[in-house]
Amino acid sequence: MRKRIFISVMGILLVAALCALPVTGQGGGTMSTAFAVQNLGAGPAQVVVEFRDTSGALKNTLSQTIAAGANYNFDQRYSSGYPGTDTFQGSAIVSADQPIGAAANMMRTGGVVPAYESYNALDTSGIGKDIMLPQILKNVSSAGLVWNTTIVVQNTDTANSANVQLVFNPDPVTNPAIGGTLTSPYTHTIVIPAGGTAYIDQTTTPSAAQIGSKFFGSVRVLSDRDVAPVVYSDGGGRVLLAYPSYAAGTTDYIVLPSIYKNIMSLGDSYSTAILIVNFGDITATVEVEYLPASSAYTVSGKDTIYVPPRGAKNVDQRYDAPSITSSTFMGGAVIKSTNGQPIAAMVNLRGGSRYGMTYGGIMRGGTTAYIPIAYKTISSAGYSWSSTIIVYNFERTTGDATVNFTFYPTAGGSIADPNNYTVSSISQFDLRYTTTIASQPSFIGAVKVTSSRPVGVMVQTRGAGGVGDALMAFLGLMP
Repeated sequence: MRKRIFISVMGILLVAALCALPVTGQGGGTMSTAFAVQNLGAGPAQVVVEFRDTSGALKNTLSQTIAAGANYNFDQRYSSGYPGTDTFQGSAIVSADQPIGAAANMMRTGGVVPAYESYNALDTSGIGKDIMLPQILKNVSSAGLVWNTTIVVQNTDTANSANVQLVFNPDPVTNPAIGGTLTSPYTHTIVIPAGGTAYIDQTTTPSAAQIGSKFFGSVRVLSDRDVAPVVYSDGGGRVLLAYPSYAAGTTDYIVLPSIYKNIMSLGDSYSTAILIVNFGDITATVEVEYLPASSAYTVSGKDTIYVPPRGAKNVDQRYDAPSITSSTFMGGAVIKSTNGQPIAAMVNLRGGSRYGMTYGGIMRGGTTAYIPIAYKTISSAGYSWSSTIIVYNFERTTGDATVNFTFYPTAGGSIADPNNYTVSSISQFDLRYTTTIASQPSFIGAVKVTSSRPVGVMVQTRGAGGVGDALMAFLGLMP
């Protein structure tokens, strides 16, 4: 049986075909994607990629054999991931005869400044007929930048069109100054062709007459067919973020391994904000516990957050985290709904006017995790790219986890790290300085993480140089 995953793809010279990304308002330039597919199975994977444009028309099919544990990078700019037309906008459906996973990189060049971001591809557990999008923005000003999102909805049914409702839920309480004038939900209706993709750019859609000239809130996606949504956000042409979507929430703990408050680095101050979305029909009571990375950061007790039904709540660590008693903070957090309402969460990390990334909360742990692509001192587009693997021990209150790494260079073969690493709570493994890869001059490829106890894994990649460092993040894959 072939497993399928769904990826929204923006091909080379996107701006020439995409009115949803005009030169003004969304940074200009061109956007492209590349997605790395990793084989999570025990044998070679026969991988097939179908590229479909926004109308659902099949434009190209590629196939590739990927060794167990290894990856292959389908880059839409080159023959390795050619989508069938030189200017392409649409989506990809990836299938294989082994378990697979993927992470995509978005690249915008030629605009105000280059910008990059990563996001996880969606498998069957991430698609559905009722999906929550935690953060949607229209003309929202923050830290000197103006933010707008674009909602991308892929119809995974290649035989039937999808009737889709996007319910815009305002959040005027959390941000009364920027929440706009909408005070009740607004429903925007679209029809997506079989196998097609809709791009809804909030700079123009819904209009100001429908949701106001400014909007800050969330969106609920309702469809009569299974759809795969992803959201990307532009910050004044300088920062590019990709937000997760959620087909279901949980009442168990959710792990947020990378949390900051006023941390100075290379002249910029880094802080995070947690977006919590409530799938329940009543207000969710959410407990937030912060986990300091060292004794330099102090915490007293836990915070309680209230999230409205079928809505979202923004928790900015600079202002909404009274349990963080130190003026700065670096570490992680765990959150939990305490009154039975299922929730999900994502995190925005910002530093100055150039640095930003987003990742989804880790909702379950496992003893094996896969990372489709990671880097150590890889030069590309004027940047030097390196990754940090962050590991959280789900059983931190009862004992340490012993963690091991196996690396799969894109050029072939594997590198087994002979060391055992102890993770008591949260540990960061910067590939420039830690693991056996530290002794390698460079690395690009996939990674397998094994652990004696259930863990959660995420990856942060930083590109140093250019006109300012770039940040990207995605979650490790739990088969």
